[in-house]
Amino acid sequence: MASSRKRSQDEVKEAERKKRKKDAVRQPQGGHYGLYNQGATCYLNSVLQVLFMTPEIHDRLDPKSQVTDEELRNLFKRLKETTSGTENITKSLKIKNVRQQRDAAECLEMILQKVSPQASEVFEGQLRYTTKCTEGHSIIEETNPFWTLPLSLKDTHDDTAYSVGEGFERIFQLKSFSGDNMVYCNKCEEKTEATTGCEMVTYPQILILLLKRFDFDYSTMSYFKSHCCVDVPRTLQRKDKEYKLYGMVHHIGSLRGGHYTATILCSEDKTWYEFNDAHVSKVRRQPFAETSTYKSKTAYLLMYRESDAAPKRGQCCSKLRSFFKCLCCINSSGTDDADEKKKKCVKKKKRARGTDEKRLIPRVKEKRGRHNVKRS
Repeated sequence: MASSRKRSQDEVKEAERKKRKKDAVRQPQGGHYGLYNQGATCYLNSVLQVLFMTPEIHDRLDPKSQVTDEELRNLFKRLKETTSGTENITKSLKIKNVRQQRDAAECLEMILQKVSPQASEVFEGQLRYTTKCTEGHSIIEETNPFWTLPLSLKDTHDDTAYSVGEGFERIFQLKSFSGDNMVYCNKCEEKTEATTGCEMVTYPQILILLLKRFDFDYSTMSYFKSHCCVDVPRTLQRKDKEYKLYGMVHHIGSLRGGHYTATILCSEDKTWYEFNDAHVSKVRRQPFAETSTYKSKTAYLLMYRESDAAPKRGQCCSKLRSFFKCLCCINSSGTDDADEKKKKCVKKKKRARGTDEKRLIPRVKEKRGRHNVKRS
């Protein structure tokens, strides 16, 4: 009798717990809904939420060409209205065991391989690797596409901070080969000292950085997870391109087991939200509210969006030069003098423009003459 009463009390408590959980899911924060966990699909949920908050790919999904495109479009449509399941997505990705833990980065790569090329193109960039000898001969030159750029944390201890900005710049630093590491040059016909460098020839619209928290230690011949703190910058600058962070996928736990969540910036209210499976909440301490960097011991994937606000090199300088040149037109005590100086300034510009045009005309004629020479 007592055991049956206890069982009924436990059932009531379980029912109330499920009701509270369901009510919490029905009332999203900021109009955002979560995704139900099928067992151990937190890695998938985190990646899907980041893709959902990446509108650049939504119109590129082609339901007629790929099944994954169709399922993603359907899921994104449902996520605008309610908390959703991911059964159709796991089926299209051929994920059979939903209780098996997987890697979020590998899951993202799998999705980008499954979707149509025009959708994955948003994340695709190209790196050119060049190796030259001391004489300037090109030994190796190859261009490779990428979706994610890995940053190694291997040499960073758990008690020290890793700078994501510096790690990103190290990708493009020149490396030297000397001594036992000299490279054979076909033109020199011998081993020679050389330098190798990398440059980004095609910039992706969405730049993804992978912090390699899971790595292999050859001294112990075993895998490990790095728990070091990383300094994540709000913006990344590379030449004329500027990227702004809008999404992070976190891994909480150890090498053998853990949990994935996503922290994403909403473009509408400029607020960061935490996506933890079916639960969505506003981040209490908003990232970058007080500093330009964000410290984290769990950040794993970083999503940066290309910014149109990045000024091109020389653009600001040319505008400033024009501004100071025309100061003579307004820096005057009287309006008559100002008008006279303005006219002189305009005349100077016209004369300069006319001179440039005269210089260009003969060159154009010369070029036309060379191209129009008939071969006898």
